[in-house]
Amino acid sequence: MQNAERDDLVVRVAEILKEAGFIVSSRCEARSFDLAARREEITLLAKILHNIDGISEEVARSIKRAAFCLLASPIVVGERKSAFFLEDDVVYHRYGIPALNIHTLYDYFVEGVRPYVYSTTGGLYVNIDGEVMKCAREKKQLSLGDIAAELGVSRRSVSKYEDGEMSTTIDIALKLEEILDTKLIEALEFLKPEFENPLPLDESASSLERYILGIMEEIGFEIFRTAYAPFSAVSLSQSLKGGGEERVKILTGISKYGKRMIKRARIISSLSRVTRTKSVLVVNGNVKRVQIDNTVLIRKEELKRIRDPEEFTCVIEERAKG
Repeated sequence: MQNAERDDLVVRVAEILKEAGFIVSSRCEARSFDLAARREEITLLAKILHNIDGISEEVARSIKRAAFCLLASPIVVGERKSAFFLEDDVVYHRYGIPALNIHTLYDYFVEGVRPYVYSTTGGLYVNIDGEVMKCAREKKQLSLGDIAAELGVSRRSVSKYEDGEMSTTIDIALKLEEILDTKLIEALEFLKPEFENPLPLDESASSLERYILGIMEEIGFEIFRTAYAPFSAVSLSQSLKGGGEERVKILTGISKYGKRMIKRARIISSLSRVTRTKSVLVVNGNVKRVQIDNTVLIRKEELKRIRDPEEFTCVIEERAKG
């Protein structure tokens, strides 16, 4: 039953993102993220679960790792947290990844309505605009102590609200707005690209993956490995085009030849279209085809003969045209 509910949820998330103007990938069918989506400069990697507590720290790190490689923003979409439904217009977090329900997803991306409330240990909280608060307090000629007495909190807490160092409960924030007769609660900007690498290189990779990615590094690529994703790594190089340098980003898969390889190549192709990257599958074994959808196939033995990233990129472009 839960698998059917999750399948339905994946479909609904994809429909909402498409309605919001995103290009959406096919379902990834991996332990990491389920969908990639892009609208202009926003790229999302979405993990979709019926219960958001079902995501482990290991999988969360793998999603953040893939997001770092693709300069994407990771999100979790679900319906429950433990035995309780996720509240509408509230942002939760799982291992540093923002989590929200379908309603909040729709409001944010389709209606353009940003949430104000987030859940953390102890309950629901909001952020206060400290500068606006200070101006309003001084205009009313109230001291920090005056505000603290009205709210029933310490003077130090009020000072931290103004300095932007501390969030507060919804009740206190609303009372503060009433005292100062000013809107103070800030909308949340929870969508943030991953700029820090949260996961070290995966030493548990298969011997084939380590061997192939080792060759890629020897050729001259900078390799960012992934875990549990449809692709094994993102390979980066510098290529010269038109007198300037252009960063070439390649979703790199590694597989033995077979039916699963074909399916994987199609998923990687869909992801490359969304993330505006190239996609390659290095195959261990003989293969007659040179391309599946937009994913170029290169045999392991061919890879060993390539000398530098420019030659590798030329091979990709030639086969993509064919």
